[in-house]
Amino acid sequence: MPTHSRSTRLDGLDAARGLAVVSMLIAHLSPVGGPANITEYLTAPLFAVVIGVAMGLVLEDRRPPTRTFLRDNALRGILLVLLGVLLQALYEQIVVVLPYLGLLIIVLAPVALLLHRMPIVTLGVAAGLAVLSPLVMERAREWMFTHPDAPGMVVDLVRWLAAGSSYRVVSLLAMALGGLALATVLRRAAQMPGAWLVGGVLLVVSLAAYVLGAASPDGAAAYSGTTAEIVGATLLSCGAVVLSFAVLQTLRDLGAGRVADPVLATGRLALTAYTLQVLWLALLSALRDGAPDDEWWILGSSLVLVVGACWALDRWWGTGPLEWVVHRLRTPLPAAPGRHSSPRADA
Repeated sequence: MPTHSRSTRLDGLDAARGLAVVSMLIAHLSPVGGPANITEYLTAPLFAVVIGVAMGLVLEDRRPPTRTFLRDNALRGILLVLLGVLLQALYEQIVVVLPYLGLLIIVLAPVALLLHRMPIVTLGVAAGLAVLSPLVMERAREWMFTHPDAPGMVVDLVRWLAAGSSYRVVSLLAMALGGLALATVLRRAAQMPGAWLVGGVLLVVSLAAYVLGAASPDGAAAYSGTTAEIVGATLLSCGAVVLSFAVLQTLRDLGAGRVADPVLATGRLALTAYTLQVLWLALLSALRDGAPDDEWWILGSSLVLVVGACWALDRWWGTGPLEWVVHRLRTPLPAAPGRHSSPRADA
């Protein structure tokens, strides 16, 4: 039997999170240089934007006490950092994003408390970070180069916050703030049939940002951390969130809503899904003497295992083992007056 209640109102956000997991698997495991590598533009930014949206919805709907909100997000962030360090030590062929997302949650929580009712200001701060992020990244990398004897823990922290080659909190924070701003208008933006138009416009504008950025000296490549990449990724991910609501509602209107159940389940159990991915890849690596993992059969088997396991767990238990831990760490909160509870908003 399910261990917690469900909220169909936020299924679109679960769908977006599930899309991020599937995109992550494709980005990690599809052959290098193939067309599927386009998912690298979406995966980490979509996780960051969904974190921002979910945090904004929690603040709007649940109105948690400040101390409780900060404590719960700090504990969740620390859990992601520790789990990420463990998984990275277990498997080194991918860059595990969990430490970056964990620190993002810790940093974003107090910022969200200050800005969640001011979407215009939030967008302004996000734009400022998009401009400053490349400069901070460059300085952080210079510091690491000039301090080769720095303690390993300090080096890891600097890399996670600003100097990472693939991810960095200073870039992800701008994207998450875009999600925080989206949370204030999401219910209107996701209403049908306008959701298709809103999502489509966001995708077109994101493409324009990438094209303009690619023509600039800094470029707009995935993971580059340039201003154009941050802006394009934020718009692309916000569009993906809105379109996730639109696709899900369209499927339900057509009587085919069950088709989305595997993706929804994967979104609800995203942390378990990420962990299963790494455990499976580590097992395959041990059996294959560390051979590269970017092969179609590995991608296919990983999709079947991760999505299938999450679907089964969600159907038969109602949650995943890691989501159960996160839920236990969280302080129970009543729903705000006149609102339905939102058990999955901050999952």
